[in-house]
Amino acid sequence: MVPEERPLLAPEPGDRAMRFQLRPAVLFGLVSGVALSVACSGAPGEKPYDRVPDAARAILEKADQLELLSLNPKNEPEDKRGKDTFHNYKILGQTTVKGDDRKALLAALLDGVKNSGSGSAACFNPRHGIRAVHDGKTTDLVICFECTNIVVYVGDKREQEVHTTRTPQKTFDKILTDAKVPLAP
Repeated sequence: MVPEERPLLAPEPGDRAMRFQLRPAVLFGLVSGVALSVACSGAPGEKPYDRVPDAARAILEKADQLELLSLNPKNEPEDKRGKDTFHNYKILGQTTVKGDDRKALLAALLDGVKNSGSGSAACFNPRHGIRAVHDGKTTDLVICFECTNIVVYVGDKREQEVHTTRTPQKTFDKILTDAKVPLAP
């Protein structure tokens, strides 16, 4: 007679010790899963990566002036930084964005952030920037579509990082090329 095959972790009938060993393992697995899901969802008060900060968004939406910049993705050495740099990146050109282009730019930007995932690469080679001014307040966005990161500044303060998709790049590039602004390689 061949002995009945049992799953590896299944206790023998009546084996109380084995039942008590499995319960902590199952409990540990459940607790670990819950803890991991809470940790990955962000701690209370943590700034989300899928939303432009309220202060920056208000300035963007009400801006008296909105500039789109084309940037060289190479971080400029400290001794070469000046008026032709934007948060340490050389400005290749820029254009004031108005009317329908402005609506398209902001819609693309906000949709890209809203639809972004939770991860991004770590390269940060920004080729685009936005500067918006409203009521004497400024917000700057330094944007890398390669790694899908945006660094948001309000005034001179680095507010936070948000993620985006690559989709808005097409709109940004069209506005720049229509204005005869060179794009970064």
